[in-house]
Amino acid sequence: MKAYSLLIVVLVCCASWSTVDGVNKSKLPAWHIRFARQQGPNACVVEEVPGTKWKIWTECKYYLPRKICGQKTILRFECCEGFHRVPGQDGCAGVKPLKNILETARELGATDFVRYVEESGLQKEWARDGAFTLFAPTNEAFANIPRELRARVDSFRGNIENPILRYHISDRKITSDTFQADLTIPTLYNGNRLRINKYSSGMLTVNCRTIVRKDQEATNGVVHVIDSLLDPGAVMSRDVSEIVTSDGRFSVLAKAMEESAFFNKLRSAGNAAITILAPSDEAFQKIPASRLDAILKDKEARLALLQNHVLVHPLCAPAIIDDHSMRTFAGNRLRLECDSQGVSVEGSRLRNDFVLGSNGLVHMLDDVLLPNRAKNLLELAESERLTTFMELVKIGGVEEAFSKFGAYTIFIPSEAAFYSLPEAVLQDMRSSQEKAQAAILYHATQGRLLTNKIKDSEIVMSLDEENPLRLSVYRKAIGVECAVVEKADMEGQNGVIHIINRVMIPANISAGDLLRREGNFKTFLQAMELVMTGSDALDLSAGGISSTFFVPTDAAFEELGATVIEEALKNRSFLKKIVANHVVPGLFNSDSFKPNLIYKLPSLFGTLDVRRIETTLKVREASVIKTDLMNTNGVIHVIDKVLMPDMDEPAEPLVNIRGDGANF
Repeated sequence: MKAYSLLIVVLVCCASWSTVDGVNKSKLPAWHIRFARQQGPNACVVEEVPGTKWKIWTECKYYLPRKICGQKTILRFECCEGFHRVPGQDGCAGVKPLKNILETARELGATDFVRYVEESGLQKEWARDGAFTLFAPTNEAFANIPRELRARVDSFRGNIENPILRYHISDRKITSDTFQADLTIPTLYNGNRLRINKYSSGMLTVNCRTIVRKDQEATNGVVHVIDSLLDPGAVMSRDVSEIVTSDGRFSVLAKAMEESAFFNKLRSAGNAAITILAPSDEAFQKIPASRLDAILKDKEARLALLQNHVLVHPLCAPAIIDDHSMRTFAGNRLRLECDSQGVSVEGSRLRNDFVLGSNGLVHMLDDVLLPNRAKNLLELAESERLTTFMELVKIGGVEEAFSKFGAYTIFIPSEAAFYSLPEAVLQDMRSSQEKAQAAILYHATQGRLLTNKIKDSEIVMSLDEENPLRLSVYRKAIGVECAVVEKADMEGQNGVIHIINRVMIPANISAGDLLRREGNFKTFLQAMELVMTGSDALDLSAGGISSTFFVPTDAAFEELGATVIEEALKNRSFLKKIVANHVVPGLFNSDSFKPNLIYKLPSLFGTLDVRRIETTLKVREASVIKTDLMNTNGVIHVIDKVLMPDMDEPAEPLVNIRGDGANF
């Protein structure tokens, strides 16, 4: 087939959209649609990566832009399968006569393979009734087969029973529209089977070799052109767990699987094909002996490690043409990447060293892919690139505690959280071992504290054994002191990490003392003192639950006028309602309120509507002008207006109020 000369930036294949040949016109550049139409009827794209051997015949006319492992592809047009150019006619108007599968393979450029077949006499079997499928390696593939495989092919040269040749032929016609995500088909080599995989990337493979040209029709079947010679010796009749056990390179992995009864778990997957990413014994030796021993003796960590090395689908490297992820036996996903050098799994290069089994394949890895559950807390933090936390751990001298002991739960501020601190505060934390250690220990507590076990207003003691941590349950979020959890429940071998959005500072001052220190809150403090004394005092101490205080400034009270303030201070009952309307049971930090939502918070008197408008918090008509003043009674948000009680609203009880306000 004569290729058209013009090359254009590549586009990716005929999806089943609408309008033009099944492709959504709005997804395609107008110039491309015009150019494709100029090729005339029955012209299809050939996709190539310049400077490499990568090439796919698409049988498609309209494409969308893409890259292959970071490299832009180009396309050219050739006649689609079964057509040829006719002088004086647009496009590919000529229809080729059908030929048998061997002649079809020859015309497609698989002449070396065809010659071997003809010398063997194997084509005589095709004279009988029935149709066949031939997987024909290109001449380039045939010329580059490994020396050992070449020797085996040549040792059977001229022999009709040549196992390698017979392994490329199935006794039925199988076209790509019948391919599945995972499909095995019998061959003429004693029924030994080929594994065909169809991927979301559009790639098709047979025994993990790329099908570069599909569905070439013949009188007695169909031809698929492939980029490698298929080796039946690389396929075993045993399942993948037996391959791991019998292959001497994986003794550490095999022992761990046996101790976890993991082989039975794999067999329980039924007929589903899987991939075992098998670290070699040398890969395990990269882990310090004490760490490896600790992992393998920990049943949960060992099981997590094994599950992290099993994918619930066959992984063929040629199918990975961009960043991708695949699900493991545990349900998490592993990151797959590719570049001009090949494919990597979680940063570990995937060798072209695999064995096909009856229920999937085994890839050898040079590195162990440690899941979170098999990492210690510091390894977890390092994998999340929490460098400032790690720096403080080192300065504070608590590396050994968090790497070898536990279990602990650590609320680790993100990098952004640390760098939102005033520079002087962060430098002070770094200034001595004592200060760094104090900062780290305040962010941690004993035991494994997962979010599904946290209840609202729960209090746990931090590892500094002086300052408690107050936990809050918000809608769709968990709070701890002034922070909210951004990434939760990263469970390691010796504890749990939650990444939070703020650095926490111990709150060792009461709300009253904090307001007195801040200044500008004399009126509110006076009101609090008046209503918290006497037999009918407003009680903030019952229940031991922290409170959220929306505290107006003195200027906010002055806006009410001197007369209103005087009358309120004289009217104890009314004053209690005013104060109670500014206190909400529970600790609501500013980040618990998300934009464009209205929160109805029950104060000690009525209900307060709280909403975030861009960066400003509004409480009814008041704006919050200072947030998250943490104290032993809870949290204070400073507002610019007094929240006068709505006397038409049914009042909540004003005594026996939940709160931690005995020493306000």
